[in-house]
Amino acid sequence: MDGPDYVRPMTAAAHTQAPGRQTPLERIRTIEELGPRRLTGTPTEKAAQEYLGRELAGLGYQLDWRPFRWSQSLYANLMVHFGLAALATGIGLTAPFVGAALHALVALSYALESNRRALLIRSLFPSITSQNLLATRAAKGTRRKRIVLIAHADAAYTGMLFHPSLLTVATKQPPAGLGWFKKQLGLATASVAVMAVLELLAGAGVWRAPTWLRGAVTIPATLTFLLNLDVVLRNRVVPGAGDNLSGCTGCVELAYRLERTLPDDVELVIVISGGEEAGTGGALRLAEQVMKTKEWTPQDTIVLGLDGLAAGTLRILEEGELWPMPIAPFLVAAVKAENEARPELLPVTTYVIPSGATDALPFLVRGFPAVTLTCIDPIIGAPRNYHWPTDTWRNLEPAELERSIEFAERLILRLSRS
Repeated sequence: MDGPDYVRPMTAAAHTQAPGRQTPLERIRTIEELGPRRLTGTPTEKAAQEYLGRELAGLGYQLDWRPFRWSQSLYANLMVHFGLAALATGIGLTAPFVGAALHALVALSYALESNRRALLIRSLFPSITSQNLLATRAAKGTRRKRIVLIAHADAAYTGMLFHPSLLTVATKQPPAGLGWFKKQLGLATASVAVMAVLELLAGAGVWRAPTWLRGAVTIPATLTFLLNLDVVLRNRVVPGAGDNLSGCTGCVELAYRLERTLPDDVELVIVISGGEEAGTGGALRLAEQVMKTKEWTPQDTIVLGLDGLAAGTLRILEEGELWPMPIAPFLVAAVKAENEARPELLPVTTYVIPSGATDALPFLVRGFPAVTLTCIDPIIGAPRNYHWPTDTWRNLEPAELERSIEFAERLILRLSRS
């Protein structure tokens, strides 16, 4: 296990001045070396945000810190949800209506949470303070539109759930017509809902499912519980160079590159979010805030996530753990146009997320046009070194990172001029 959360002492230069322009990889290395366990709500998470903020402030961006409260571990949350579901199956043997109520609670709670609509069971967890850093380059004159780049500074826990061999199996495309079964947490949530129905039928005296069927239906929830229990017990945090210091350094690099090319009537906001690995907490709280205050609206704002830019082939992500959240057609068209403009490069195509979410999802479900750029290794169906201890700056490929940033730049300019 890792030791306590702490911030490694920075050099005197890092303390006293905004960093000069580094290469994207150098920037990642510097932040990685600030300290381990860059978890939601830790000093190390904030130190990473501060480091990036100093460089953006040096470019003239206005910084705005926005704190929020969130629970720290997504995996403890999943462990409790699906552990409760497995326990409810045992309870249902003697108290079917109690078992049905517990299964219904779990299914409803995770369905709402997976689409960032509401928190039920998770609202009972202890919360800590984290923060989002907003860096804004105001439009020069009348603002026509706003483009938001969002990348998270926190790093993830690891466990057998993320072993490359297990990821390779879990992300394989199912047989034709069964594509939905690739959504592991969707399958687990659906099985819990089915158990609620079986318990109700048993309690009402209509039909008692045989033990083998009850056991089979409970398998997805039990496996989800065990895999997340392993993550919680290990309590180990990865360096998070690819996921997602690559996105963070990409945001800063784009701030340099867009300084003279972005149209004067476009506002550019760079969000270095907190709490993404804990369940997109920072993005959710920010989306709730800007919707409530009408600070941003879906009519004048485009959200582009940068998450894992150097660990495979660049793709755009279709979000949704239970059901798909379609990408705005004009964003798909813009990506297609960029592919056609550079036919000598590998095209950026759509990848359907099997589980989890990115910081784009809370905005997407609230009507904002939003999409995330991510590199996917075609062999494992996820970024290389995904949530694994090997996710260090040494294992990033600079050429992949450059290609991703260059595509993001071209896409932003196309969207800003449309």
